[in-house]
Amino acid sequence: MVIEPCGPPEDQCLQDNVAAIRAAGLEVDHESLLMSARNRLSWEGASTRAAHLQAALLQDTSDVLLSARGGYGASELLHLLDWTRIKRSPWKLLVGFSDVTAIQSALYTLAGWPALHGPMPGSPLWGEGPHIDQLLSYFDEAGRMPLRGSLHVDPAEGGEPKEHNHQGILFGGCLSVLSGLIGTPYLPSDLSGHILFFEDTGESVSRVLRYWRQWLDSGLLAGVHAVVLGRFTNADGSATDEAWLAGQIAERAPCCVYTCQQFGHIPENYPLMLGAHATLNGRRLSWVFDPQLRSE
Repeated sequence: MVIEPCGPPEDQCLQDNVAAIRAAGLEVDHESLLMSARNRLSWEGASTRAAHLQAALLQDTSDVLLSARGGYGASELLHLLDWTRIKRSPWKLLVGFSDVTAIQSALYTLAGWPALHGPMPGSPLWGEGPHIDQLLSYFDEAGRMPLRGSLHVDPAEGGEPKEHNHQGILFGGCLSVLSGLIGTPYLPSDLSGHILFFEDTGESVSRVLRYWRQWLDSGLLAGVHAVVLGRFTNADGSATDEAWLAGQIAERAPCCVYTCQQFGHIPENYPLMLGAHATLNGRRLSWVFDPQLRSE
């Protein structure tokens, strides 16, 4: 089921990509909200989007909820959802990234629902290639078969990490969106035992370092086993070198920090599973999620 909890999708882009998903042998339901970006951000629009999202979370005909696009406004929906009913509903796999991170974090925190950080069909970043093939294979297996993924990582500037092997539960998404949830019920208050991943776009180096300081001072990085930084694209300001930024984050971090070129607001955005068991061994981040063991 394609849903629209955030900004409006690009219509032709969405139509083409939904057609491609159907051509891959998958059934797709989609009902457009037919609302402008401005109207979606109004109070009435937020209420409409929240009802749209809740109906999708509670229905029992689709196992996978694929967000059409990110944008803005997802955080506005969280307090409008009936979390008691959602917790009682069977798990659905919510797929998306960027602003959708807020919903994924809330579902993970309040309902224990894993989610998939991955491409969205209403965005030109959907693209083509092995990352899309991998994503579509998950749709056919969600709820029945273990899902797996693997990405190449490198130590952040500043030297090799002292430890090369890390294990933990994978959690993360768009840095600015998750930073906005600090201190709310929609972000875990304890992330010890996790491997975190972050990415973002359009954020200056100074703002990224401000977000990072908030994570440090909040204590949320205590007990975190490692951090993996994806792409931080389209940064403004004079210091825009991503490697330099990663080095600055690593210098301040209480754990090992790695970089990865394979996820973020980029055309080749490989999926990462929030709630999966992850292993970071040398220069490879691998994750596996078995839906049969989700309650564990």
